[in-house]
Amino acid sequence: MTKKDIAEQIADAEDVFLSKKDVYRIISHVFDIIENSLRSYEKVQISGFGTFVVKKRKAKIGRNPKTGEEVPVPDRYVLVFKPSYKMLNMIDMMRKRK
Repeated sequence: MTKKDIAEQIADAEDVFLSKKDVYRIISHVFDIIENSLRSYEKVQISGFGTFVVKKRKAKIGRNPKTGEEVPVPDRYVLVFKPSYKMLNMIDMMRKRK
């Protein structure tokens, strides 16, 4: 699903009186705010959906799978998403229905 798909679904809702173009702009602004917050290492928590947080991974010694040679892997920052309990329960219910 893309931003365009999300904007179309929102704009097509009966209780929304905005154009697809306006909805797309709003969604783009929301994602810009989230991106800027994460760049500042701020936690982004969306109630009922989940939490995005930037974490630092420590440096370690990795291994080249082809040669088996040890390779140093530097420390780095990674984006982590933790779904809310509501989201986890919804996914679990869907899995149980199958």
